[in-house]
Amino acid sequence: MYERKKGGWKNRKKKNREAGFLQAALLVILTVGICTFMEMVALAAPAPPVNLPVKGKEKEAMQTSWMLEVAENVLVAQNLMMEKAQKGEGPLIVVDAGHGGEDSGCLGFGTYEKDINLQIALRVKQCLEKRGFRVMMLRETDEFLAIEERAELANSHQADAYVSIHQNTYEGSDKSVSGIETWYDGADTDRDNERLARLIHQQTIKSTGANERMLWDIADLYVTNKTLMPACLIETGFLTNQKECRLLSTDEYQEKIAEGIAEGIEMYFQSETDM
Repeated sequence: MYERKKGGWKNRKKKNREAGFLQAALLVILTVGICTFMEMVALAAPAPPVNLPVKGKEKEAMQTSWMLEVAENVLVAQNLMMEKAQKGEGPLIVVDAGHGGEDSGCLGFGTYEKDINLQIALRVKQCLEKRGFRVMMLRETDEFLAIEERAELANSHQADAYVSIHQNTYEGSDKSVSGIETWYDGADTDRDNERLARLIHQQTIKSTGANERMLWDIADLYVTNKTLMPACLIETGFLTNQKECRLLSTDEYQEKIAEGIAEGIEMYFQSETDM
C-alpha cells in the first residue's frame, strides 16, 4: 500500500519493515550493553568472603603454613642483618666483660667474676654476630681496663648500644640469694636505657629460667652513666650461691645467658617490639 507524500509516493509496508528492523537493532544493542555493564560491575566488585569450616588436619596445616612463613620472614631479616654487618652497616654493640686483670671482681667458691664475665661476653659476641650485629669487645683476654677507658672507647666508636656483663655477690648471711638483676641510668631521658635494660632482663630470665630480681634504675654506675648510647649492666647470677656459682661455670648455662642477652638486644632494635 502506498500513501501520498509531498514530492511523490512512498511504500508504507517498506517503511514499516525498515522501522521494525531499526527497533530490533536498537533492542539488541541495548541488551548487549546492559550485559556488558553487568559483567564489568561483577568483575570490579570484591570477591565475597568464603567462610568455610576449618577442622582437624586442615586447621593444623594452616597453622603449620603460617609458622613456616613467620620462620622464613625471620630468616630473611637475619640474613639482611648479616649482609649489613659484613658491609659495616649493622648496629654496633659494645660488649663489656666487667673487671679483668688485677681487678678480679667478686669471688665465689674458687671462681673469679672476671673469668665468668669474659666467658659469657665471648658467647654474647658470637650470638650477636650470627644475628647480623657488629660487635666491639672491650676486652677479649684477662686484662685490666679502667671504667673511664671503657666508656671513652664506646663513645669514640659511636656505638649503638652498650651492655656490661657482671656477676653478683650477697654480703648477708643468706647465701641462697640467687637470680638476675639489670641496672640502667633512668635519669638520662635522652637515651632509651630503660627499654634496652628491660628487654635484655626479660629475655635472659626467659632463656635461663633464673630467679627474676630487680630491674634497677640507678644513675651512679660509671659505664651506664657516661656512655652516650643506650646502656645497661646485667648481673647474671650470684657467685655467693654455691649452686648458682656452679651453674654459671657451665658451658650450657653460659650459652643460655648469651642467647637471652642477644635476643633482648635484637628485640630492642626492632622498633615495634615492646614488652
